Amino acid sequence: MHILYTNDLHNQVAPLSRLGELKREDSLLLDGGDAIGGSNTAIRWEEPILHWMRRLGYAAMAMGNREFHYWRWVHRWREQERQFPLLACNLEDLRDHRTCFRPWVSVVRAGLRLALVGTTPVQYPVGSFWERKTGFRFLDPFQCLPPLVEELRAGHDGVFLLSHGGLEHDLKLADRGLAVDLILSAHSHDLTPEPVYRGATTIVQTGSHGRYLAEMEWEPGRTRLGWTLHASA
Repeated sequence: MHILYTNDLHNQVAPLSRLGELKREDSLLLDGGDAIGGSNTAIRWEEPILHWMRRLGYAAMAMGNREFHYWRWVHRWREQERQFPLLACNLEDLRDHRTCFRPWVSVVRAGLRLALVGTTPVQYPVGSFWERKTGFRFLDPFQCLPPLVEELRAGHDGVFLLSHGGLEHDLKLADRGLAVDLILSAHSHDLTPEPVYRGATTIVQTGSHGRYLAEMEWEPGRTRLGWTLHASA
């Protein structure tokens, strides 16, 4: 399976042209979040990078702290621009049953069925004033991920985690035995020149602002990931 991965693009559109050159017909395009220029306090009427990602055919992205917003209409507007899934299994909307994000999604590539799971940074604790004020509940990924991953493994050939938690956070998840095949890390702007292996789990991150793009070849049961890191310029 051919995978292309970006994280923390921060509104840098130019690297996506290079990504388009690397893309194949059956490529799986994924992003770790913080792609846009706005944030949970700053609103931009348009996020052109989401239009680029949609046209390229991204399958999913994690909800970075920039993709999260306290106003629900912003989520709905970004969903129209994006038109591909935004993933955050550790975020619950206590007020709106028609949320604009999902905990996970299934995709099929190269005859393999994958579960893609996403996490977003915890912005305040359960039961806090801000939870009551906003109606959004953030769960601890260390608590909510293991049972979900165990459930998903039964019906999938592989489970990938798109984590906007930072490299150190994601290494701890792997060290605690989280049964995912691949952790696509983001948020901390770390660059892994080579994949990091923790048992059967592989962890990668590509720095930030699209300076590098990751190209991977993955197959179930393979002990090492086919890996190329491309400079975008």
